[in-house]
Amino acid sequence: MICILVGVVSYKKEYWEDIKHISSVGEHSIQWRSHSEVIDEGIPTLVVSAISEITDANSLVQAVEDKLRNEYGDDKGIACEMWATAPSPLLLKPDGGYELAFDSQEDEQWATWAEQTMREMGIIVQEQILDLDRVKELRCLIDQAIYEVEESIASHRPDIQVGKDFFCFQEIASRNLERFDLRLTDPDIADFVKMHVMDNPRVKATLDRCLDSSINYDVSVVYSKPGACAQGWHTDGDHQKGGRNAGWSTDGWKMQLSNAYAICLFIPLIDLNDDVGFTQFWPRSHYSRDLAGFGKVAELTETNFDGKCNAGDAVYYDYRLFHRGMPNNSKITRPVLQVVFKKKWYVEKANYGEESIVQSSRDEATGTRTNNDAIE
Repeated sequence: MICILVGVVSYKKEYWEDIKHISSVGEHSIQWRSHSEVIDEGIPTLVVSAISEITDANSLVQAVEDKLRNEYGDDKGIACEMWATAPSPLLLKPDGGYELAFDSQEDEQWATWAEQTMREMGIIVQEQILDLDRVKELRCLIDQAIYEVEESIASHRPDIQVGKDFFCFQEIASRNLERFDLRLTDPDIADFVKMHVMDNPRVKATLDRCLDSSINYDVSVVYSKPGACAQGWHTDGDHQKGGRNAGWSTDGWKMQLSNAYAICLFIPLIDLNDDVGFTQFWPRSHYSRDLAGFGKVAELTETNFDGKCNAGDAVYYDYRLFHRGMPNNSKITRPVLQVVFKKKWYVEKANYGEESIVQSSRDEATGTRTNNDAIE
């Protein structure tokens, strides 16, 4: 089984209904899944998605073009092209876009909506989890933590050029040029997160519904300095061994997909926009590990969701969801609080290193030989 995306230029809205009448090509049946209208290099284009066991995907493209030309004539400029094939469904943006925020005064209604939307979309937004006074309070604490760790690097690792060199320590790791992930271990920050994030009723409800009560969490800040470039599409964690993908069924996300084992909560400490940058997400990409490498398709089909949130808003996303940090083209740093909630059996091993920033200086002072000092 494969998924096939076909692009139709010079289209009319009614073309989708005509295309759905193509039920087979040769001996292979065709299941049409969804459609979306996008702008491709300035040209309005209809993108349609189908799944089939067809061996020659181009024959489906030709069938669509022949069907439309027969219906509307060869003089209408109708042209079809292959956009992508994939070993997993490529889900297009729903009509009307994504509904990732929910306006309800009732916490129970919120919890029910959050549970279903997190499972289906892999991402939700909770507006104003922190008011501006709390944002300023937390920002002061985090700015101090950033200052102290960079001073420590300058003191203990003078050969490292922060923002240019890759490094991965226990305390902090670089993600790419001018983007960093700093663990926050200060007791004042821990108290703040406990009081204003963990004790938030909707945070509690979301975690209870989407994970369970047997969890722990890590706190860090992901900060992108001016000049930070765009990241590649990636997930924070893979599908676990023995876990189930959503498969090919339209309700596979509900009936088959393994439950989340970790959820990341982002809270920006400044307003996010095109200038300072933001995180771009691919909703429903947590359905399958086979979507790795197809992030460009999300861009071309405009299936991504731009996390342009206000300071103090919260974005929850499944650890398996594809996303990427966007460039910081401003003159200020973009700090985002990150809280990773995870089931207790899950141990994060990839994001940070085993060596401390200060380890090298301590070794030199005591005469301890490190791995870098091994005798050749």
